[in-house]
Amino acid sequence: MDPKIVLSVLCFAVLGCFIEESLQSEPSFSQKTQLKFASKTRYQRRNFTYEAPRNCEPLHISMVLRHGTRYPSRNDVEKIDKMLKVVNEVIDPSTQKHIGDLRFPWKNPFSRTHDKLLTSVGEEEMYNIAKELLKRFPSLLLRPYRPQNFDFISTGTSRATQSAMAFAFGLYEGRGGLGPSRFQPVSVQSREVNNDPLLRFFDLCPKYLTEVAENKTALLEYKKFKHGEQMRNVLQKVSSKLIINPSVISEDIIVGMYTACIFEVAIYDRANTWCQLFDDEDLMLSFVGKHSQLPENATDPSIEEKKYGTFMFAHGETLQPLYALLGLFMDREDLKADNFLKQLERKYRTSYIAPFGANIAFVVYKCTARDGASNKESECYGTKTFIVQVFVNEELIALPCCGKETECPLETFLQCFDSKPNMSCNLSSLCSVGSSGTEKSRVEL
Repeated sequence: MDPKIVLSVLCFAVLGCFIEESLQSEPSFSQKTQLKFASKTRYQRRNFTYEAPRNCEPLHISMVLRHGTRYPSRNDVEKIDKMLKVVNEVIDPSTQKHIGDLRFPWKNPFSRTHDKLLTSVGEEEMYNIAKELLKRFPSLLLRPYRPQNFDFISTGTSRATQSAMAFAFGLYEGRGGLGPSRFQPVSVQSREVNNDPLLRFFDLCPKYLTEVAENKTALLEYKKFKHGEQMRNVLQKVSSKLIINPSVISEDIIVGMYTACIFEVAIYDRANTWCQLFDDEDLMLSFVGKHSQLPENATDPSIEEKKYGTFMFAHGETLQPLYALLGLFMDREDLKADNFLKQLERKYRTSYIAPFGANIAFVVYKCTARDGASNKESECYGTKTFIVQVFVNEELIALPCCGKETECPLETFLQCFDSKPNMSCNLSSLCSVGSSGTEKSRVEL
């Protein structure tokens, strides 16, 4: 397979792996469920100890963030509605035993009119991420806001733009000059959804649209698993808890219940309604997605502009190809319906790497002469060296192309991509259907 084509992922959440695990030494039920909803997982902040590289000062930060927690899509609301139409009709409330706080007939709390809108939880996620950045890089980010020094870029969706505003408020709270609260307005640049080659390149890529999004075989492994033994076991257990005939409900109804469970937790932090229908091992049905292959240089956030900070607010489909470009979270074997038990320890777990609010940051530092600096660096920068650190969801990580070192010399970082042929970020060439120079893309799960 052509090394220029890499596995990227998850256009939307569907079914995946199933395991059993002990309940001992586990977090609370609510905390557990939050960890198992793949790309529909709330952002979970962890306490990471951060120490700046020795004898270095930060010069610039570039960051790509997924929008915060949002309301379910219109399609997801319809899944819940269809499930409720069946369940509410077959369950007799007078004989139904209580299952947590689940009561019938249940009314769907989610509206089609809220289709993918940002929630207050999502606003808080962005606000808190900004506050943590301020603590880590005060010399860089406590500077007064000026449009020429800080870029805020968003896709043309309301959830991404509002995420940018919530983040900016956390960054500049009380440091502006507007009103008693000293609010600081910021400029947020955005482009139309169907004309955004930087942050929504996947909408402008004929190769992707033809061979993945509109490919009927893209969900083959998903369908195998959905109608497989593990899902049938879940269906039997849920039917038993609801005291209904298993023949009344289908796998699609189970998916509707799981969807309700996901957003009850993500938005309302309620794990005691629909999630109560699933045993702990059922909730380990990690919702994975159809894997597609995109050109690994299909996204290219720049760190070259002379600015203190560039903050880009986009989507899971923006972040994950970027992970692939950087060689992060790569597994040796693709996840399929018949090997999920072997893949329990896989690196590519969207619950952890691409939840709501997921983010990747590139920080460039200027350092005094450091041991081990290359001759080429010394020739270019004299007594100064420049290094890059990369953070995923606020955690410092090592890039494979940097020799798995967390402090990557800038020259090495740039050579990671300069050494790749055809790194032109020419979307027309990369996404041309049947284009030469790249191996034909395969759709796998």
